[in-house]
Amino acid sequence: MAQEKSTTNSEDTPDYGKVFFNWKFSEFPQYHRDSNWYVWGGIIVGFFLVYSFFTANLLFGLIVIISALLIIMFQRSNDEVEFKITEDGILVNNKFFEYKKIENFYIIYEPPEVKTLYFELTGFFNPRIPISFEDQNPVEVRDVLLKYLTEDLERENEPVSDQTSRMFKL
Repeated sequence: MAQEKSTTNSEDTPDYGKVFFNWKFSEFPQYHRDSNWYVWGGIIVGFFLVYSFFTANLLFGLIVIISALLIIMFQRSNDEVEFKITEDGILVNNKFFEYKKIENFYIIYEPPEVKTLYFELTGFFNPRIPISFEDQNPVEVRDVLLKYLTEDLERENEPVSDQTSRMFKL
């Protein structure tokens, strides 16, 4: 009779070395939006739809409708992202980034509004990876990351896209 080989969870999980930090954060910032925000948003969407109708630009109208629906859908999304800093790289949910694929990192820490760790990946088309600090100590995280990556000290403000998103509660 053949024996079945049992596998444990540790055999299925790749080993990325020692885990220095591990925390979870919300995938999208959850902003409190009162009824005025929705009224003004509806007025703006309505204005753009009327404009697209009178200029016969129906594609623009379709883009406005899709954008409004996406904003509403993302507001309801409350998925959590698990983040780990390990000896070999960083792990964002199940996506692993080796240190050699990360160009640098920078920290924008202006509590209570902005507490974010950013990773810039190598390559032109790779996105920036924002990581919310939550209740982590940024000094301790920075000390560990400096062993493996360079810090971009010239970055003193959060990216304009993040500022705009926060300002309009998107």
